[in-house]
Amino acid sequence: MKIKSLKITDFKPIKNLELNNLGEIVIIAGANGSGKTRLKQAIVQSLQSTPIMDMVIEASRKEEEDPKYFNGLHLEVKKGQPNQLLNNYINSRKYGSGRYVGSLVQIDSSRSIQTLKYNPVNWLGGDPDDTESPSNFYFNPFSNRWQDFVNYIHQKSASRDKKLADELKKNPSTGEDIIKRNPDPLEKYKNIFEDLLPGKKLLDIDPAQPKEFQYQDESGQTLNFRSLSSGEQEVIKVLFDVARKEIKHSIILVDEPELHLHPTLTFKLIEALKAIGEHTNQFIFLTHSADLISTYYSTGNVFFIDSVQTGANQAHRLSDLNHSHHEVVQLIGQNLGLFAVGKKLVFIEGENSSIDRLTYHTISQTIDKELKITPIGSVLNLMTLNKIEEQIRNTIFGIDIFMIRDRDGLDNNQIDVIEKSGRVKCLKRRHIENYFLDEEVLFMVAEQLYLTRMNPTLTIEYIKNETKRIAKESINFNLFKNAKDYLSLNYHLKHPKVKKVEVKTINEIKKEIIEGVQTNLNSLSNELDTSKISEWLNKEEENLVKMLDSDEWINNFQGKLIFTKVCADVLKGDALRVKQAYVDIALDRKPSAIQDLLDIFNAIK
Repeated sequence: MKIKSLKITDFKPIKNLELNNLGEIVIIAGANGSGKTRLKQAIVQSLQSTPIMDMVIEASRKEEEDPKYFNGLHLEVKKGQPNQLLNNYINSRKYGSGRYVGSLVQIDSSRSIQTLKYNPVNWLGGDPDDTESPSNFYFNPFSNRWQDFVNYIHQKSASRDKKLADELKKNPSTGEDIIKRNPDPLEKYKNIFEDLLPGKKLLDIDPAQPKEFQYQDESGQTLNFRSLSSGEQEVIKVLFDVARKEIKHSIILVDEPELHLHPTLTFKLIEALKAIGEHTNQFIFLTHSADLISTYYSTGNVFFIDSVQTGANQAHRLSDLNHSHHEVVQLIGQNLGLFAVGKKLVFIEGENSSIDRLTYHTISQTIDKELKITPIGSVLNLMTLNKIEEQIRNTIFGIDIFMIRDRDGLDNNQIDVIEKSGRVKCLKRRHIENYFLDEEVLFMVAEQLYLTRMNPTLTIEYIKNETKRIAKESINFNLFKNAKDYLSLNYHLKHPKVKKVEVKTINEIKKEIIEGVQTNLNSLSNELDTSKISEWLNKEEENLVKMLDSDEWINNFQGKLIFTKVCADVLKGDALRVKQAYVDIALDRKPSAIQDLLDIFNAIK
């Protein structure tokens, strides 16, 4: 059997939740408190007593279509209405010989095991698999089942030893055949152990002396089971538990499969679970794992439980996201899991290794610890994301997405258009580095990093003057960069190339820009010609000089270049170390130096 659809209402904290067209692998995500565990409890309760949800159960084998069970391909269950057909079916699940077919298995998130009690084996007690297990065997908590398992496997081994001895007494000449008919019950667990933990080997047990499992590591050393990592122990315990019985055509609920596990071990666990029962089981994973969500979301069976109780369906299918923007969807795909566990995402320009990520993260955490900073590469990717962010939010529901970008080449009108939706925030200064030029904070950084000891001339006034000098010397570079941005953003013109800008005069730079424009006039808009670009360059030069006089340069000059030179030539310190220290000191001692950045995150909060 498998669950085809379900609907649960007024089961706190769930108000209204519907899941439809469920497949064999179902991922259900949501923030803490959204109702994942309560949903699991509701499924378990509905299958073993009076239903507390509407549910459609689908037959997965011929026996279930019998009139005394499902009476067809589907069985409809209604909230509050005892279903005799379902009760008959569940109670008919009498499991002997290690079988477990057509029922429910729950693996709850509480999997920590206290001190185990090893019972002495009963040599006359027989094979524990020869007795029937109760129909709700796997409904019970996992921790109780593990206590039962360690005693079961010793009793099972003792039973095998007795069978071998009894048969050998009757037929002493057929010992080899007797062993084949009575295989070692530990053998399948040994195989599981070695598959999951390559290089490690589970050792035989002595049923006469029940005790903790032991294994041999890569070096041949014998160690106790508890010396495995907590993640390794957990995976082995879960798989030994479900391998105990031949589980087929069942619903397997796993709460937080990633608990205590490295992502690689999580996937090993899930792949091993999926292989159980010849792939006839339905798995429902309730998870916080971004890796799992991101891996499976495109299958169409990843759902997010929205904690906002508006009365509408709180369950949303992530794969409804339109994939018409493949490149950006791929870039953010790794973060879909973060959306689904309740994070607010702020996308920024830059790569994963960018120090900007740490800078923004440090600042954001003083405002809202739920914010997650995620670099997305170029500003083009950022603006493409801006075009589809509403679609993403409507698909993933209740999750806020924001973007922060530099203001390179943008005028006030362009910024107003970009920020209109409220989702994109433009820096008020050209680059984030423009906020790292406050002379007082830089001096405090120099003191903290002991740069003042190596350079006694460092004072607040000295840093201020030297920073201004570097800014003045960068006018040529600023003019070139501004012209490049102006042409690219306003005329879609491939910008002219000027080599070795730093060693050329400003007139030489102007000349090469004009010549570069001239060579592209055939493809250029009629709105632009060489005389117009010449006029723009002259005005831009005047603007840059005026900015130096008014200190407006700190907002509009190329902050990346200036900051780098200040670190190298003035502070004589590593730029990354300076930037990290700068943020911490500014937050603690002079937040006004980065007030614009704080304002952005306060607006996002």
